[in-house]
Amino acid sequence: MTTRFILIRHGQTEWNRGAERFRGRADIPLNDLGRAQAQRVAARLANETIAAIYSSPQQRTRFTAQPLADALNLPVQPHDGLLDIDVGALEGMTIDEARQVFPEVMLQWQNAPGVAKFPRGESFKQMRARIVALLDELAPKHDGATIALVSHRVVCCAMLGVVLGIDPNGLWRIRQDNACVNFFEKQEQGFVVTLLNDTRHLE
Repeated sequence: MTTRFILIRHGQTEWNRGAERFRGRADIPLNDLGRAQAQRVAARLANETIAAIYSSPQQRTRFTAQPLADALNLPVQPHDGLLDIDVGALEGMTIDEARQVFPEVMLQWQNAPGVAKFPRGESFKQMRARIVALLDELAPKHDGATIALVSHRVVCCAMLGVVLGIDPNGLWRIRQDNACVNFFEKQEQGFVVTLLNDTRHLE
């Protein structure tokens, strides 16, 4: 049998508009555009036969998932495996600020993210391990069905890296725009990606 996954990045917040800030576990709300994007995602996917909707517990993902959940009359199920990477001491910093305070961490994060660890935060390996555990849990649980996952840019990139078999240091080879949609399947022979970073519903 096959489990079909619809992976969605959350809508825009004020922290990923203009000068981006490290978000991590900061519980930032969607902005007006982000809320409109969530409605567009729901309209795009409302005709899909979705058995369950899982979201990071953070509000920017839950509120992105909620219009779709309302359209399909499903609950949004929080799952810690979808939490954003914990950026620890870098939370709230712009990229330029982080380069000044933590130059070595930033150099590693940009050039070899697979071995990066954030001070007072999480390592990439720890995040990737919980992504693998999530896929191992949900694929057999929803065998033969389609499920939606709503998460964050780094988690979405890392999950797609797992699915595509990309080296963890190739994290930035995958692009994930706000409110994008990805489709992939867990088949007997492994994962197959059928759609990547699609934002046509936002146009």
